[in-house]
Amino acid sequence: MKVGSDNSIYSILSTASRRRPSIADEAMVLPGPASGASDSQLIADFSARMAKQSLDWADSDKDGRVTKDEYMSGQARLAELNERPNDTAGNEQRWAKLDTNAKGWVGKDELVEGLAKILHVGVGHLDRGIAAPLRTSRT
Repeated sequence: MKVGSDNSIYSILSTASRRRPSIADEAMVLPGPASGASDSQLIADFSARMAKQSLDWADSDKDGRVTKDEYMSGQARLAELNERPNDTAGNEQRWAKLDTNAKGWVGKDELVEGLAKILHVGVGHLDRGIAAPLRTSRT
């Protein structure tokens, strides 16, 4: 008896071959050339989603803004969940980029602007000959 290339016990017991996980299983939709969105719009949409996620994560009192204490607490929780040390000095530096007015809190728009300063996001493009087989192999 020969064990399949995935070396799982399932391959011994099952007569059907296993199908690789696909992004189609997750119902994810990747923007493609037909989406019509410009690179700047894709980056703006990504930044808005990231700011919303950051706001949802850190805004413990759900008032629509993140205070410095909430941000620092959220970063400490994130470090604990990722089993890494909490970089308080780095968190302070990132907070300074988010709260440029030093008022002690930021809203969603300021998060978008601040995260753009912290995380430099770009859009890459593949040649059609490379991109087409990748899209079809994942579905």
